[in-house]
Amino acid sequence: MTRPGDMKSAAEAALWGRFRALERSDASQEAPTALELAAYTEGRLDEAAAERIETWLHGHREALDDVVAARSGHELPAPHEVVERAAALVEPDPAGARIIPFRRPAAPSYGWRVHMARVAVAASLVLTGLIGFTLGTESYASLFGPAASVTGGLFDQSSGVFTSEDSAI
Repeated sequence: MTRPGDMKSAAEAALWGRFRALERSDASQEAPTALELAAYTEGRLDEAAAERIETWLHGHREALDDVVAARSGHELPAPHEVVERAAALVEPDPAGARIIPFRRPAAPSYGWRVHMARVAVAASLVLTGLIGFTLGTESYASLFGPAASVTGGLFDQSSGVFTSEDSAI
C-alpha cells in the first residue's frame, strides 16, 4: 500500500491517508490486544480507541497486512505470509491432544404439540357447529313459531314409558 490509487475502496483509501499522516508523528505506544485488533477490524471501536490502534499499526506493517486481509477476507484469499503467521500460532500435533466432538442436540419432539393442535381444531369446530345449530334453531323458532316435527311423533318419547310409578320400582 504505497499509493491511494492502488486501493479498492474508499475505506482503504481513508485508512491509507491516516497512516500517511501518522508517518510524520513519532508516537510509540504499547501493543493492543488481539481482541482490540479484532474489534478494530470489525469496526466496533469508538474513535479514540481506533486512533490509538491506528497509531500502533503505523509502526507495525505486518499487523496492518493482517487487518487488511481480515477486512477483505471474504473477497480475496489471505496472503501466504498471513497464513504462515496464523499457522505458527498453533502447534501442529500437541502432545496428549484429544478431540472432543460436540454432542448432537436431541431432535425436538413436536408430536404432542401437533396432536394437541389437531384436537383443539376439532374441538373448536364441534363447538362452533353446536353453537351455530342452536342459534339457528332458536332464531327459526322465534321467527316462524314452533315447527311441526317431520317424523310425526314417531321418535318422541311417550309419556307413559318413564313415569314416576316405574322409577319407584
